[in-house]
Amino acid sequence: MTRFAELSGVVLLSSLAVLHGARVSSADEATALHVAPLKGITLAVGPKRAVGYYTSADNACNLTLMLADSYTEADKTASEPVRIKLTVREGTSAKVDALEGSLSFACATGASSMIIQPVQQVAYNAVAK
Repeated sequence: MTRFAELSGVVLLSSLAVLHGARVSSADEATALHVAPLKGITLAVGPKRAVGYYTSADNACNLTLMLADSYTEADKTASEPVRIKLTVREGTSAKVDALEGSLSFACATGASSMIIQPVQQVAYNAVAK
């Protein structure tokens, strides 16, 4: 990947992160987040960071997320972001999974808001009898 592409990804993620909007700082937070259309969101999904927004059209929430590893000053490197586009119909939900966490996105009636909920993944270990 070229240096320009790396810097473009970092600039895009950084610019979306400072938009006025909602933020979920940790997947451990148990409260749902209600977001209005075209409001920037910054989310943590395990060690990954996601920034994005959604638009409403035809009673659906059209979600756009950019997902990438967290940037650290120590590493001085940025991973290439991945764009995720989802259409979530009103009254339904969709889930985005990362290696160490998930987020659920539910579209409210009339696509007037989107409800974002961190999802805790717990492995099941059946005890043999």
